[in-house]
Amino acid sequence: MVPARAYKGVRRVRCRPEVEHYLALDIRKLQDYGLLKPGTEGSVLLRSADGRQIATASFLIAPSKLRVQLEGVRCSVPTEICIERAACPFGGTRPWFRCRRCNARRAVLYGLDEDNSFSCRRCMGLVYRSQDETKLQRLYLKQDRLEAKLTGKYRLARPKGMHWATFWRISRNLNTVLRKQEHLRAVSPRKFLDRHGWPHGYRM
Repeated sequence: MVPARAYKGVRRVRCRPEVEHYLALDIRKLQDYGLLKPGTEGSVLLRSADGRQIATASFLIAPSKLRVQLEGVRCSVPTEICIERAACPFGGTRPWFRCRRCNARRAVLYGLDEDNSFSCRRCMGLVYRSQDETKLQRLYLKQDRLEAKLTGKYRLARPKGMHWATFWRISRNLNTVLRKQEHLRAVSPRKFLDRHGWPHGYRM
């Protein structure tokens, strides 16, 4: 009987809070809507990326601050967020939020944090969904994005108006993704057995 290999342990599944579950306050959108002029008072609709949370944020713009509060959210508290404008190389300025906890420049703040207010991603310990996904899951997402650019019954045909060079580039990238998927599906069972100390050459 072939002795079993030493047990290597099991990979831990991390369950960290994800950015997609939280409401995002993006200063770039406020700038695009022309809502950063001092004295402006209004409201914007905030939505989490996964669509589970929707709230209306009422705000008042001061020369260097933004006062915001969520309407209809019981635990929300009014928050004052500092706004800083940085000079751009070719003229004009770009607005930034200053996170009230770490004082770092941020374009997006998320809520609600432990103080029922808005903070940056790092202060809240948030991660992007892709950071906790496996390589195979990320390849499936990449496949979906590439196939969405094509047309036809099986999403493999060139859409009308697309250059042939673009179509062949997307096709090559899609073939590469499919080969990587096939490789990972073949390798993953062996890695699982190795991780649990399964002996090489053992047959069921």
